[in-house]
Amino acid sequence: MPFKALIMNKYILLQKLILTKMKPMRTKSNEIGPDSGSLIFDGIETIESEITLIEYNKELFKRDRFEKCRKFKKEDTIKWIKINGFSYIEIQEIGKCFNLHPLVLEDINTDQRPKIEEYDDYLYLVLKSFNKSKSEIIIKQISLILGKNFVISFQDEKSEIFDLITNKISIKESIIRNNDADFLLYSLLDTIVDSYFIILEDIDDRIDSIEKELIDGTSKKTLNSINKLKRDIITLRKSIWPLKEMTSTLKTSNFSLIGDTTNLYLRDVYDHSAQVSDMLDIFRDTTSGMLDTYLSSMSNNLNEIVRLLTIISVIFVPLTFITGFFGMNFQNMITKISIPLIFSEVLIVMFVIPVIMLIYFKRKKWL
Repeated sequence: MPFKALIMNKYILLQKLILTKMKPMRTKSNEIGPDSGSLIFDGIETIESEITLIEYNKELFKRDRFEKCRKFKKEDTIKWIKINGFSYIEIQEIGKCFNLHPLVLEDINTDQRPKIEEYDDYLYLVLKSFNKSKSEIIIKQISLILGKNFVISFQDEKSEIFDLITNKISIKESIIRNNDADFLLYSLLDTIVDSYFIILEDIDDRIDSIEKELIDGTSKKTLNSINKLKRDIITLRKSIWPLKEMTSTLKTSNFSLIGDTTNLYLRDVYDHSAQVSDMLDIFRDTTSGMLDTYLSSMSNNLNEIVRLLTIISVIFVPLTFITGFFGMNFQNMITKISIPLIFSEVLIVMFVIPVIMLIYFKRKKWL
């Protein structure tokens, strides 16, 4: 008993020591995260950013690098702050400059579904852009902010998607130069939605290619192509489907920052987004149909193999019976089979029976 008590006391002391060492540690589930709407900064700035300020009106066009907020708030012009790649510092500076809500700054820095939110003096929109690589579709987030006389666009990295808009603004007679900031927002939305059709054309070409493969013959490569295409369509649909709802809200909610003239153009954006959504639905159904066709083709190939093996087995049934019957160990039968003429007759019968069966199968179109 004293020995057991000693062991027990050591065990209790060991437990207390372990618990004491574990007290200062905090498990991940108990960690207190940052407040909602706050940005997380790890002290490392490795993002290459390019912030361009474009100012224009009917008579003026100026493009420069964004530096200070007060530098461009003096003139009565439309301002487009084009941000390609951004870090913690840039987001904080833009947020202070335009008095953006902390939740907006947080959404800009995190992945969001397409949506539109109205604040006191600006609108916040989130959209998706797509780039096609060799192996997958790359999804990028674009955030847009519309104010009274300014538009801010946030992109994760440098992109050429808005270069055409910049070129249009530089032309004095362009319709963008003769309208307010809400028309610039429409132009950016229209450019993003129109870029979706390029991806949809690529999806359509892939569907045509797979359909040709299904006609020529099925293989495991065809199945992999169908499954990859189906995943890409689902990815696109998840990112684009909310856009239809967002553009519908944008054209029907009568936001104070959007004029009647621009509202008419927004209807066109809604029509294009609805068209994109409908095309994705068609592609999804087509892909499901191709998968069913592939499975049916594989099943038909298996049935053909089973039918061929069954015919071969049926042909050999009478031959097996004949050889088994004449191969029995009967004394008189062995004597008769030893005669060359009887042996030749048996061989002829064994040859004729398969020929007759094959002719019969051919007439029945079983071959």
